[in-house]
Amino acid sequence: MSREAFHLLLDRYLQGKCTDEEKRIVEELYGMLDKQDLEEINSREINTMEQKLWDRIHVDISNPDVVTTPLAEPAKRRSPVIWTGIAAAVAGFLIITGYLFFKEENQVPIFLTPASAQLVKECTNTSGKQEKIIFEDGSSVILEANSVLRYPAHFSAENREVTLEGAGFFQISKDASRPFMVYSKDVVTKVLGTSFMVNTNASGKVTEVSVRTGKVQVSPVAGRLAIVKGILGTDKVVLLTPNQKAVFSNDQKVFERTLVNNPEPVYAIANKADKEEVKDLFSFNDAPLTEVISRFKKAYGIDFIIDDQALYNNTFTGDLSEQSLYNRLDFLCESIKASYEISGTSIIIKNKK
Repeated sequence: MSREAFHLLLDRYLQGKCTDEEKRIVEELYGMLDKQDLEEINSREINTMEQKLWDRIHVDISNPDVVTTPLAEPAKRRSPVIWTGIAAAVAGFLIITGYLFFKEENQVPIFLTPASAQLVKECTNTSGKQEKIIFEDGSSVILEANSVLRYPAHFSAENREVTLEGAGFFQISKDASRPFMVYSKDVVTKVLGTSFMVNTNASGKVTEVSVRTGKVQVSPVAGRLAIVKGILGTDKVVLLTPNQKAVFSNDQKVFERTLVNNPEPVYAIANKADKEEVKDLFSFNDAPLTEVISRFKKAYGIDFIIDDQALYNNTFTGDLSEQSLYNRLDFLCESIKASYEISGTSIIIKNKK
């Protein structure tokens, strides 16, 4: 296969015009790439990337009897002529695929695109204290000091978009027909109606999104082209619920999902529970551990896991209404001779060793 012919084949693949057999061949060739190598190579080092693949192809050609494909098909025999054609095709394929792999699509809010005629408002908080901004739909943000917010004078009929540099706590009015989207340096936060915090540290390398109420979807601002997303599965979307947070590292290009530093009782917030209701919820008198954990789950929306079934034989008596979550856990675990640890977005309770 000539370089020109392969380019035409890839072009048809990108347009979705390949036959099933042609599609299989393209994806089989891509399966020869070492994705770990690709992740380590800078987008400008196309020649280095080509050499890595070329070396691997020559190793495979030296043993043409067995070919491992990403489709997990039975081993096939290929003639040296066919292997030479594949090797030549891959050289051209690598340059294009490498470009596709490293090229990123940056999501840009519609009101900031050249085609938009929207009047853009900008608020820079130089007051040294928090500043509250209320949008036309009733949503609001408490903007932290030295933070910058940009938003259109009027939201569109399809969505509500703003950009944020720094930190801000958002409370969003529900509107199922128009999602609210916050664009920070590296992360897009999408909601329908909830309250959450977005914070990009001073270096701009880490963005943290934490949820107080409702559900939030976060994804990177920059994403791989659709074809590479499909092949590699690199389209990263993280869903967050109350008391969860996602930390995005610009260096690693990954989200770490865990619990917020100080979880708050979601039950009390959602139901506007007064102090007496909270006191009743966290006051126990010889209560089985199953009941204690059930109330914790109800209050915080967090998954609590009992690691050792023997712990279920314990009961607990005490008033934990004035304590934070982790203080409550400290008292509970001390009483039943257990310990706890945070694992992702869950809390595991186990026997103390």
